[in-house]
Amino acid sequence: MTSTDTAPAPRCAAEPMQYDVVIAGAGLHGGLIALALLDAEPTLRLALVERADRPAGNHTWCFHRADAPPDIGAWFARLPLIGWPGYRVAFPGFGRTLDLPYCCLTSEALAAALKDAFAAHATARLITGCAVTTLDADGVTLADGSQLRAPLVIDARAMAGRAEGGGYQKFLGLEVELDADSGLDRPVLMDACVAQGQQFRFMYVLPLAPRRLLIEDTAFARTPELDPAQRRAAIHAYAAASGWRISAVLREESGLLPMPWRGMPPAPRMPLTVGYAGGWFHPATGYSAPSALRLAALLARHRRDPLPALRTEWRRHRRRFRLGLVLNWLAFCCFRPDLMWQPFARFYHLPLPVIARFCSLQSTALDVARLLVGRPPRGFGSAWRAGQHTSEVG
Repeated sequence: MTSTDTAPAPRCAAEPMQYDVVIAGAGLHGGLIALALLDAEPTLRLALVERADRPAGNHTWCFHRADAPPDIGAWFARLPLIGWPGYRVAFPGFGRTLDLPYCCLTSEALAAALKDAFAAHATARLITGCAVTTLDADGVTLADGSQLRAPLVIDARAMAGRAEGGGYQKFLGLEVELDADSGLDRPVLMDACVAQGQQFRFMYVLPLAPRRLLIEDTAFARTPELDPAQRRAAIHAYAAASGWRISAVLREESGLLPMPWRGMPPAPRMPLTVGYAGGWFHPATGYSAPSALRLAALLARHRRDPLPALRTEWRRHRRRFRLGLVLNWLAFCCFRPDLMWQPFARFYHLPLPVIARFCSLQSTALDVARLLVGRPPRGFGSAWRAGQHTSEVG
């Protein structure tokens, strides 16, 4: 077990270590909440515990700039984000450039921000390389026997296991160095002009620097299996077809995100569960950054009595979460996999404000009508005709 502060890390302490807040898991949700709390209360006794040897893992998190609440705090402005003025999408016979500011936060950047923040706060401790073995409303016990106690305990650990009643968004990405500028001035959020087959596939491209790209091969599918070798080969082929010559592969990341069509997020209770395990994500996109930003800002304002404010936010979240469940059911259960791109192409014909509100889980009643009412996209009902339909939705 390692610790970033100057005091010795707790090792099998005879008496529990006392804190104001203990957070288990230093990923996106746990990391952002820690930054927000320390910014709001510099003398806060806060412990952030991560089982891996470094915080933030190996991820790239993206979100629309408008997803950040207006009152989020100065800590957000200090995050080393990569930003673009918008992004592009492409489908067979249709493409669009959307002027919706878009941001990227890398694991490396979040890890650096966390290390700087904990180094600047003498009462805060970042503990890495030690798993949490038990967690309850009073605190956590670590694998080395140490006990950390606090009136506010937040479980931000990654969700384990497979989704029940839903599909998956699965992806493999390569961060690559090119031998020449890519020519991209903004991300390609969804390029569905690739072979589809038995799952909805698209390429996702982030221009991290003029000669550095993150290229992800992404699929929406009913099963979680992913063939890494096949996805790597597809990325190299896509790069070559785009006129990009890869001189080096710098990093690889992969992920599996739930896309449920039944099951609602649980009500907040102590200890607080955040992230995917707590249902704080967008069911129809897999994005969790908008919810993470809102929760971080909310907890920074209501740290001493968070449940009333959290339950108000949860009620809003449930209403919008249900829309995502319906849309997932329509996409996965009403379209053959090779035709699933059709409803997404229809979505990207909508006005920019409607798209922006949907992506941040802020859709209005009129937005919902625009999403669900009207002539169905081509291919609607093809799953019934192919015998792939399931009636599970809720």
